[in-house]
Amino acid sequence: MNLPKHLLFAIFASAVLTACGGSSDYIPKPLPAQLTIDFSGEPTGWAFGTSDFSSETRPTDIITEYRTLPLPFSGKGLYTYGTNRSDDLFIYIKKKYSGFAPNTEYALSFQTTIVSNVASGCFGVGGSPGDSVWLFAGASPTEPLTVQKGDEFIMNIDRGGQSGSGKYALVLGTIGNASTDCGRAPYMEKKLSNQTPLNVKTDVDGSLWLLLGIDSGFESTSHIYYKSIIVNAVPVAK
Repeated sequence: MNLPKHLLFAIFASAVLTACGGSSDYIPKPLPAQLTIDFSGEPTGWAFGTSDFSSETRPTDIITEYRTLPLPFSGKGLYTYGTNRSDDLFIYIKKKYSGFAPNTEYALSFQTTIVSNVASGCFGVGGSPGDSVWLFAGASPTEPLTVQKGDEFIMNIDRGGQSGSGKYALVLGTIGNASTDCGRAPYMEKKLSNQTPLNVKTDVDGSLWLLLGIDSGFESTSHIYYKSIIVNAVPVAK
């Protein structure tokens, strides 16, 4: 089995126990896993999408690309940008990871580091530019996709919305940094994590789609740099 280079764990051990009187059908329990993603190295395979808009409010200026981090930082990050015309725009990134135990429920914990120049505690059109833009992290055995329902474009999975978590994604916090300078906040690093694990079951091939995104209630432009993500996956005891 070829595992992703960042997926540092062993799923199954091959064991034949007949010599010890055991059964050759024995399958060891899956072990905890850790997935580490450093966007400075421009990891491949990441795709992006948008959802939660209508035909009339479809975003027209979405940017998702690797960029050099702004000063005082060095290296690169995955930059996302877009204007919220629907009062509920979700801009997401996703990637499929394999190597997990198949049909197994894992409890997932996320540690995400972003770079933002949006202050906290400020007012804006429709909401706060920092406090009304939420960062989501999640995972699903099904590929997260934007689907059309009538005139609306929504996600095909329950990932929640704005300040509310869903079955396959959790709100980690907002993009507002530690600055309170509403006029010109500096770029600052912000670390976000979930307090309650997200329980998700892998597919028959032992794969999960990782999902991150910003959900905006601020009716203007929002942007962040994704710097790194660490996902800890612990099999749920049955």
